[in-house]
Amino acid sequence: MSELNASPEGRSALTAGDDPILDVEGDLLNRSRLASVISDEIQAMNVDRGAVVAITGKWGTGKTSLLNLTANILREQDAVQIVEFNPWFFSGTDHLIRFFFDEMARQLKDSKTRKTKIKEATVSIADKFNRYSASLSPLKFIPGVGGILDAAQKTSEGVSQAFTASIHEQREEIFEALGKLEGRIVVLVDDIDRLTRQEVRDLFRLVRLSGSFPNVVYLLCFDRGVVERALGEDGLDGAAYLEKIVKTSIEVPPAADEALASILSGGMSEALADISTFGMDDDRFPDIFWQVVRPLFSTVRDVKRFLASLSLTVRAAGDEVCLPDLVALEAIRVMRPAAHDLVSLNVRALTQIHSLATGSRDQGVMSSQAEAVSAILQASPEGLGRALIRLVFPAAQVHTENTWHGNDSRQIWRRERRAAHAEVLKYYLHRELPSGAVASGQVDLIVSATADEGDLSIALSEIPDRMLEDALDRFLAHVDDVAEGDIAGVAIALLRLFPRFSEDPSGMFDFGRDYTVLRPVRRLMERVAPQDVDGVARAVYGATESPFARLSFISIVGSRGGAEDRVISAALEDDLRADLREFITSAPVDALRFERGLLGTVVQCVDCDPESGSPAIGVAVTAEITSRLIETALSVSQTNSLGSVRVRSEDRLAWDSLIAVYGGEVNLVEAVQGLKDSLNGQEVAPRLQRALDAFDLYRSGWRPRTF
Repeated sequence: MSELNASPEGRSALTAGDDPILDVEGDLLNRSRLASVISDEIQAMNVDRGAVVAITGKWGTGKTSLLNLTANILREQDAVQIVEFNPWFFSGTDHLIRFFFDEMARQLKDSKTRKTKIKEATVSIADKFNRYSASLSPLKFIPGVGGILDAAQKTSEGVSQAFTASIHEQREEIFEALGKLEGRIVVLVDDIDRLTRQEVRDLFRLVRLSGSFPNVVYLLCFDRGVVERALGEDGLDGAAYLEKIVKTSIEVPPAADEALASILSGGMSEALADISTFGMDDDRFPDIFWQVVRPLFSTVRDVKRFLASLSLTVRAAGDEVCLPDLVALEAIRVMRPAAHDLVSLNVRALTQIHSLATGSRDQGVMSSQAEAVSAILQASPEGLGRALIRLVFPAAQVHTENTWHGNDSRQIWRRERRAAHAEVLKYYLHRELPSGAVASGQVDLIVSATADEGDLSIALSEIPDRMLEDALDRFLAHVDDVAEGDIAGVAIALLRLFPRFSEDPSGMFDFGRDYTVLRPVRRLMERVAPQDVDGVARAVYGATESPFARLSFISIVGSRGGAEDRVISAALEDDLRADLREFITSAPVDALRFERGLLGTVVQCVDCDPESGSPAIGVAVTAEITSRLIETALSVSQTNSLGSVRVRSEDRLAWDSLIAVYGGEVNLVEAVQGLKDSLNGQEVAPRLQRALDAFDLYRSGWRPRTF
């Protein structure tokens, strides 16, 4: 998006955290001019009886930054002495009084900050503050009165009238010395609205006590609403009390929409400048920025908080989640954590595709998901929630706008690494790929290698076997990008992958991994021009050595579902099937001994008669081929009871098919006995041992129950 290329002046301050700015170089909102006006006002105002100036505003609006800019200007003036007072360092009224006057004295004596023009005067005033502080320590404030007792408290009976008079004398000395000061002292007090209510009240009593000192200006920073509520206890009118103390106030102006948008986009550019991201050119990015991200921010501090975590999030998840969705979700996490929590809890409601067919829908599920989506809308600012659904979670539009999406959309979302796909959203939330899932970068390598069959084979070989199924599932979304001239090479490389798949199911609902190869091959062949498809199919078949792969290819492009479903011509299909039949019938042992799905291939390609008395293929009687035939006859039946998660597994054999291939049970038994004799004393592979055990069970007359 174009906004990400913006380069507002001073943008480096954005990624340094959400601390207030210290100087004009970090002034993103041009507050320097306002700071100059405040400085001029402080220097020009009548301070014969002191003055209290307040910079007010909500949290994050930049009060402290404006205070810092103003203080910097005042520090440059020869006749202004700055004293910084941190109210967080005191505890209780007594401590506050002592700490304030001690701190005044210390800073006025500090040779590093003392101004030459008023150097001698401030040293003298500092000494008077020291004595005044020591004299005040036994006294307390009266809550709500706003001053110090003129006489000692009843509980301080040992304090003499002479000592009390000494306080008044010292106060008069301070008044006199300050009145002669050829300049002014500016006391900075920040973060008042973060104090406890009692501490706020104590602080303003102190300001009221000393706010009338000549040539002393208090420059305070606080949220007016917070302070008024703190001062408004015990029947007092907090607003009226504050008005009696504060002489002049300046409300920090809100950031202009255009300025904040520029700061936000510029900060994003800086935060992501050295990070490789996916989806930067996504057409949705401008809409997501303006409709989802930008409305969440009202202050520069909000922006800084967001940017502080953005680069970390993108570095952690940017390879698996496209940038626009990452930005949107991270902005919601920082600024609307309640809405983000609802996203985390309702992944299925936001990503599930529902059938248009009324009879295929689970209305109970639809209803509960609609409630979940409604809760997310309610937790989001007005209008933003619907934009989030439309732009980031379009599957959920079925609940908000009656807009339906199908499986084609889901494939596109996975390819584009959008949070609209459940696996992508889960990765964003958990930062972990599920078991068997391949990194997106490896899928990209496969896609980029499709122009060369050899390069593609290398890229596929670098995918671990346990991740191959997921890689091919995700590659399916990219097959339309394969150049037509490269289709044959890609199909050949894919058909060579069958041996890498385990022949055992991975779970109860594993219906075969082979289809992860065949789906993209079918899609590729469908893209070939009709006048060229037979030629391409013949080339693919000829370059494929495995009979199982050849048969699978013929089945997927032939008349698998009827004549109208075929990709290749009927004549070519007949030719290829005849060629494969001839090959299997005459193939030597070495050509079939490791063949995947050998029993099924033989049964489908060769005439097998269980009454013939002769094996359908001559090499079936060898130990090597017998071993492979009964291994590929083995399957696993998995069941579980209603209400239980326990899965029961039971090995089964394609007994009738074995008998048909061997031309009768007698031949089968002899062949298996010959196999057992050849294995005598040898270690047997686990799958073969299971097949032999199942064979003995079937031979004894056992058969699985039928339902």
